[in-house]
This record gives sequence, C-alpha cells and structure tokens, in this order.
Amino acid sequence: MNILVATDGTLEPDRAADAVARWYVDGDQVTVFTVMNVPTEFLRGLGNSGVREAAQIALEAGQTLGAGDRAAERLIGTMTPKTSPKTDSPVLHAMASSAAERTRPIVSALSDHGIKAKGTWRGTEGKTANTILAKVKEFGADLLIIGSHGLGQFEGLLGSTGTKLVRLSPSSVLVIRKPTVEAES
Repeated sequence: MNILVATDGTLEPDRAADAVARWYVDGDQVTVFTVMNVPTEFLRGLGNSGVREAAQIALEAGQTLGAGDRAAERLIGTMTPKTSPKTDSPVLHAMASSAAERTRPIVSALSDHGIKAKGTWRGTEGKTANTILAKVKEFGADLLIIGSHGLGQFEGLLGSTGTKLVRLSPSSVLVIRKPTVEAES
C-alpha cells in the first residue's frame, strides 16, 4: 500500500504517525508531502525580474510556484530548464528550508514507530487541493492522510482544502482531527 501524508506544517506529528502505524504493513511506501503556499503578493513584490527568476526556479525544481499568478504561469510556459538547476537562489533555499522544517517532525515521528518515510514538497499558490490531488495520482496513493484544518484563511467544519480532498480524491482519505480542548466546568 502507498500511504501519502499531506501537510502544510500544521499536522501534529505524533497523531499522524499513530494514524499511519494503524494502517502500515511492512513493505508499504510512506511519503510525507508538504505543500508550501506561496502568496501571489510575494511574487508580485519581486517585480518582473523576480517573477522571472521565481518561475525559472519553479520550472527547474519541478514545482508549481505561482499557480494563481497568470504572469508566472505564462513565464513558466515559455521557459526551458537550464542544464543545471539554480541551487543558489534565496527563494529556493527559503522554500526548501521551510518545507524541511515542516516535514521533518512527521518523518521523525514515523521513524520512532519503526516506519521509514520519505519527505518531499511542492510549492503552490491558492490551489493546494489540486497540488495534493496531483501528488496522490503521481504517487499512486491508496490512502491519503490529512489534517482537519491547516493554514488556510477559511475554516469551515473541515476546511476548504480538506473538503475538496475528501470529495475529489481517488484514494481513501483519513482526516486527523486536531485535539479538542475540553471546557472547564
């Protein structure tokens, strides 16, 4: 079985590891997939040359940086990867570092349960559910594990991204609720 744990950094590591451990059988593949949301305002703040650099970095890293920004989408469509990725970019370093900080605790908690997991990430902007659904298909996930609420601004009963994933995922979805705080009497 292929188990994909999708997070934006808010999924509690021990709860995620406990959930995976309940389903995991030796030989299963487990990947922790961190989605990095890059706001359009950040891309616009870079100016034309900055958007071009960010789009080139996204192309070379296989990321979807600026999915909600039409200028970035057009730039990526006209670019071809250079022979060697630009690994010295501060934008790429910042995103990779932040993704590693968000992924590492869950991978570590899984390791504490004796489960070997791989961590990966992808940048997106405003289309987090689509990014996760693409990874579900790419990975061939049999089970998608998500948190009930993430960093998004809209929080309904489940959250907008979670709702879309539950409705549209081709695989089974396990939603991990945040712990509730009991009211004092």
